[in-house]
Amino acid sequence: MNYTKKLLCVASVALLGLSACDKQTYLDYNTNPEIVYNITPEEQFTNGAIAMFDADFEYYYDYYRIMMPWMQYFTPQNGNSVTFMTDIGNFNQRRSYFYTRVGHVLTDVVEIIKLKSAEEQANRQQQIAITKILMTYYALYTSEINGSLAYSEAFRARYGGTVTPKYDTQEELFNIFDADLKAAITTLKSNAAGQIGFGNADLYYKGDVAKWTKAANALRLRLAMRWGKRNPAKQLEIVNEVLAGDLFTSNADNLEFVTSSSHAGANSNWDPSGALFKGSKALVDFMYQTNDPRIRIFFQKNAFSQENVDLAIAQNIIPATAVASSKRYIGGFASPDAATNPTNAMYYNNNRIFRNANGTNQPLDTLSRIQYRLFCPAISNPVLATATPGTGSLTFPMLTYSEQLFFRAELAAKGITGENAAQLYEAAVKASMRYYDVMGSRAQVFDYVALTDAEVDAAYNHPLVKYDATKALDQIASQSYIHFFKQANEGWALYKRTGMPNTSTVLAFENILANGVVQKMPRRPLINLPLETDRNFANVKAAIDQMAADPEFGAGPGDIFGRIWWDKQ
Repeated sequence: MNYTKKLLCVASVALLGLSACDKQTYLDYNTNPEIVYNITPEEQFTNGAIAMFDADFEYYYDYYRIMMPWMQYFTPQNGNSVTFMTDIGNFNQRRSYFYTRVGHVLTDVVEIIKLKSAEEQANRQQQIAITKILMTYYALYTSEINGSLAYSEAFRARYGGTVTPKYDTQEELFNIFDADLKAAITTLKSNAAGQIGFGNADLYYKGDVAKWTKAANALRLRLAMRWGKRNPAKQLEIVNEVLAGDLFTSNADNLEFVTSSSHAGANSNWDPSGALFKGSKALVDFMYQTNDPRIRIFFQKNAFSQENVDLAIAQNIIPATAVASSKRYIGGFASPDAATNPTNAMYYNNNRIFRNANGTNQPLDTLSRIQYRLFCPAISNPVLATATPGTGSLTFPMLTYSEQLFFRAELAAKGITGENAAQLYEAAVKASMRYYDVMGSRAQVFDYVALTDAEVDAAYNHPLVKYDATKALDQIASQSYIHFFKQANEGWALYKRTGMPNTSTVLAFENILANGVVQKMPRRPLINLPLETDRNFANVKAAIDQMAADPEFGAGPGDIFGRIWWDKQ
């Protein structure tokens, strides 16, 4: 699929300046609501869907260079720098995207509907419900690392609202989110007679109301998991309501955005290949040890095949005594000290170039690179003689069947629900393996080999993976972490919520040392102090003061090891 990008000029003003549209257009858009009224709700909903995944700077900075290295999903070519846990320049792109690209557009959908006749408004209530689910998804994603946000009064200036919106506390936001999701579910399950659907304008479910209902429940469950340490009673209330409602029953229900290879072009900010990211030792070793078939979707084999070794020897690139290894998945050290330790230098010799059987110059890498096409399908295969761009599809998972099962397994293992934790966990692990097989196939990852049921069963039955009640929470967290490889924010949230994986879990993290000092995991980005000339200075300052009143907030807005409301010790 190649979606036409119809986003209004205002969507990119904050990051791109006014080069794409003149200042008068910008002023008109922000002061004259008539400007958007010639756009249909369907068109603007599509715009919002695209805007959520047009965040190339977010992937360049927040994912590839910050959250994924922090969470030991992968490492840079030569290992992490000694300051990688505190280098957070340009982190938190999502906040800017929320206010400049996503929130306004989704608000417009609802406001455009309000201009219709009373009868047509009544026939578009399910459209409003779906729009609010999508808005809640991104608002939670934004709030969970920023805390308080301007939300209930935000995006309203062009519709008679204030240009100085108040900030809602995160607790208030969580209540708003849950109430909106509940209301959306009620609307979607009510009489559908006469309701106008989004149809093909819905790039997720093609207007399938039943699937949107399941997605709203899945998002409520994610919200409930964040609520656990602050209000267990509220968590239980939500969990019970979700379990009594409509749930995902297979990967076919996953809320995902699937787009063409042209969405994230090679040599763009989406492209991770230039940085030569390598899989982390912790993750690669565990997946290799447990025969996890997702390893070939996540990572590429290193270059040490027998054929390549023979060629490199013949070309005097390596000694004649060099041998190929049956183990071709090897991860890089996440700890800066380990990466620079002379005993590990052999893993970081990236300068040996040989001519492969296709006549192409190729590095004789020891470490396994990530599967670039899983993140950027347009990338050419550098091993082949003809550098033909990939034509696969890119998948952005949002809410998945496996995530819901892992949450339910965790709740059951903790005794919060009466469900069968073992069954839920097994289903979650196997569904995750099959979903990554789908994503890998879509993306045309290098050397793709289709998954088999025998592989899935064998991997699940490995002693470190197969459910063991004595270490259930450990296993659930470890497998949840693997599942969130394509959703590093969720992996980070899992760690903040459970403290796992860690150095003693079944999937054992490396101990991160920089110049001999153990590094701590950051909990949030910088929270910027407003300028006194900021029109909304009073509300922003009040929000920061309110968050700072909690002792767990840390030393101030710049303390990335401090916690926001939901992330309670």
